Amino acid sequence: MQDIKTRFGAVVAAACSVSSVPEAFIAALIANESGGNVNAKRFEHTVLAALWEVLLGRKAAYGSIARASLVGYVAGVPVPTINVPANLPANAFQRVDALATSWGLTQIMGYHALEFGVTIDALISPESGLQIATKMLSGFARSFNLDVTKDFEAMLRCWNGGHPTAQTFDPQYVPNGLARMALWSSL
Repeated sequence: MQDIKTRFGAVVAAACSVSSVPEAFIAALIANESGGNVNAKRFEHTVLAALWEVLLGRKAAYGSIARASLVGYVAGVPVPTINVPANLPANAFQRVDALATSWGLTQIMGYHALEFGVTIDALISPESGLQIATKMLSGFARSFNLDVTKDFEAMLRCWNGGHPTAQTFDPQYVPNGLARMALWSSL
């Protein structure tokens, strides 16, 4: 936590200055998700499968990502198209993989880049990635009627599993996050 505070304390403070999310919470997310590795990434096979279902027209959307937006992104066109282009760019499949990969300090899933109208590089950048993380946390708070200043267990479960009662893959995810918040606050 000391290393995260030394390396990212100013960026964490800046991201939280325009949000109600406490700095200790963002720091705990960084520790839980990437250990402070800016270049951390993790490919998620189940997300890729879900995105392919949308691309193939078997599902209308994946979360907030509609088929038109996904096709536009994969095709590399700035405005989502209704029809699939005749030719896809050479990196089309890598672009889909990037959406099914979590990125940066807080491991934001790539498909959120479409939701926020940013690039994958924005998810990797500590400055913009942490700003997006605070927006996502505020969205969880609104959706589930949570208080970002005190419902920390529920917020950690939302971050890791999508809702306040989600089972985390790592059973120590929530206890580690809470302990890391306390440690950050003591530094």
